[in-house]
Amino acid sequence: MRILLAHSFYRVAGGEDRYVLAQSDLLRARHQVELLARRNQDLPGGPRTAAAMVWSPRLTGQVVAELRRFRPDVVHLHNPYPALGPAVHMAAARHGTPLVMTVHNFRLRCPNGLQFTQGAPCRRCENGAYANAVLRGCLPTRTQSAAYAASLWAHRFVLRLQERVGLFLAPSRFLRGRLLEWGVPEHRVALVRNFTSLPPDASPQVGGAGLYLGRLSVEKGPVELLRALREAGDPPFQIAGDGPLEADLRRLAAGLGLRRVRFLGRLDHAGASRVLAASRYLAVPSVCDDNAPLAALEALAAGRPLLVSRAGGLPELVAEATGLLCEPGDVAGLAASLGRLASDDELCRAMGAAAVEFARREFSPSRHVRRLEQAYRAARERCQ
Repeated sequence: MRILLAHSFYRVAGGEDRYVLAQSDLLRARHQVELLARRNQDLPGGPRTAAAMVWSPRLTGQVVAELRRFRPDVVHLHNPYPALGPAVHMAAARHGTPLVMTVHNFRLRCPNGLQFTQGAPCRRCENGAYANAVLRGCLPTRTQSAAYAASLWAHRFVLRLQERVGLFLAPSRFLRGRLLEWGVPEHRVALVRNFTSLPPDASPQVGGAGLYLGRLSVEKGPVELLRALREAGDPPFQIAGDGPLEADLRRLAAGLGLRRVRFLGRLDHAGASRVLAASRYLAVPSVCDDNAPLAALEALAAGRPLLVSRAGGLPELVAEATGLLCEPGDVAGLAASLGRLASDDELCRAMGAAAVEFARREFSPSRHVRRLEQAYRAARERCQ
């Protein structure tokens, strides 16, 4: 097939950007693939960018020209905001090309994409009351909050972008269920889990320190994690990543007397893989509804147990004895699980072995590309 991938790359690169590039490489082994990329860091900001995010005839025309040149059988959209806006939806409809969209977050209904604000889960905008994003300052500035609120309202109720997507791809059963709650018909939602490379030498060997790998922001639960580490007796632990809470977390760790916690800062992918391979387990203590973070999949593939919150799609990743589950924000429960993983080698080894098997069965590149091909065929058949 001829496949056009479309993605707005984030200002701060993360797992979603890396996943799109990996997916592009994966599909190129079997199909003709081009990547329509826009980079949010190139946007000038201000009223012109905000207006273009609502709708840009010029950008839509550029995407139509790309469709006429490449003649794809299907367009696969990832993140449209803010650099692409509705241009891919509108151009695909104008050109009569089937459109598939992977839903990585909650931005179909939530301006900040997290359904989390002011330190707690939030679903206030789901019914269309997007003014909540401005009233509660859900993005870094009020201007950004207003721009996203206006754009999502227009895209949902005026341009009706949701109806222009032939098939939505959900990386977790949880997110599939959320799409159905939002009124997307069941036949237009497919479960296509994310994928990760499978190290040929993966083994459930028991590593040294526990690991947190990801963005240091309130919704990811790092504050609760540090408090739980103190309650668990300060077991060896490493924190890899950066974000708005980094300085506060370093101060908190010092104030709690955590002498065995090391902050590694932001690592490139190779560095993160090395740290993960040497770790004992990966903690994902999110207090928001996390979907299917790539770091968790990579830990499973490396034979490392998970410690995750009962939030979003995370419980699906430990449903087959691949890790432990705790309630979001429950410091005492998190501490008890940290203590178990820090002290029980056999538990870590057994969960690590189950993790490798689970990853090979559910998150392999070959399985992912087969599911994508099924989705593309289904979208094309419905468009004929």
